[in-house]
Amino acid sequence: MTTIEATGGLVMMFVLLTLGVQLVVWGIAAYGSRLAADHAAQAARVHGATAASGHAEANLILAGTVGRKLRDPQVTVARTTTTVTVQIVGHAQPVIPGFEPVVGVTVTVPVEPAT
Repeated sequence: MTTIEATGGLVMMFVLLTLGVQLVVWGIAAYGSRLAADHAAQAARVHGATAASGHAEANLILAGTVGRKLRDPQVTVARTTTTVTVQIVGHAQPVIPGFEPVVGVTVTVPVEPAT
């Protein structure tokens, strides 16, 4: 094995390792966003709840589970008489400089009927 082959192999291993770490960071951000959107939708769908209560729940979950793995999260909660829709969009923390994968999730659930 020559020095050039060894160097090329090490560079490829480093690139693959960096891509793997970026994938894991994106996965954590995506999972946390889905969890936050689900919780926000459940909080906003109960009888007497508002979109603001869902928004507060989403921000609480994002802060606790995702932390800095999701950059600039934008939370939108819309509540109508029949459905609640929660959308969370942000960027995963970059591991590779200049590459910020987008994370986006939308959850729609029916509003709980008054009994």
